[in-house]
Amino acid sequence: MVRTEAQNAALRAVTRERLLMGAMACFAELGYSAVTVRKIAARAGLSVGVLYQHYPSKDALLAAAFEQSMVDVRATFAVATASPTSRQLSMLVRAAARTVREHLAFWQLGYAARHQPDVTRALGPALTAWTEEILAVLSRLLRAAGAAEPELDAVALFAQIDGMCVHFALAPDTYPLEAVAERIIANFSDHLRVT
Repeated sequence: MVRTEAQNAALRAVTRERLLMGAMACFAELGYSAVTVRKIAARAGLSVGVLYQHYPSKDALLAAAFEQSMVDVRATFAVATASPTSRQLSMLVRAAARTVREHLAFWQLGYAARHQPDVTRALGPALTAWTEEILAVLSRLLRAAGAAEPELDAVALFAQIDGMCVHFALAPDTYPLEAVAERIIANFSDHLRVT
């Protein structure tokens, strides 16, 4: 049976997802420095050859995994910017909470890996660029909401959203994710036009 191009593309996507999750699990459990492409392939249940068909190196897998996290972040931004200006920040915070809940396994592994010095070194300037992108969007949303100091408020809001997501990833069965999201929104609504 000959597969169609759409079927081949779907199979490639599944394989890439398995490799990304396998890599993130290895990075989180063993530490980035101790991980080899052989360990990643074994964790994903695939051959090293298949891994190299999709990613040229362990560094490329790490970058792809963190780029995937930015896909989630950009999706939350899209939810926010599609909303009326007065609701953008609240929609952003709620979308972030939904995203971390829906993609919990991925975010748990990502947070575990993110705090390793070898990971931050390997990501290098990309990590800085992603942070700057997030802060720029938050600053824009905050400026539109009437913030007097949108850049400073962006740093504070980013810390609160990120902290909320990290704490939920650490204790998903007990952490009051939605209640914390609403508290963040309420705190910002004290000095902004947020609903």
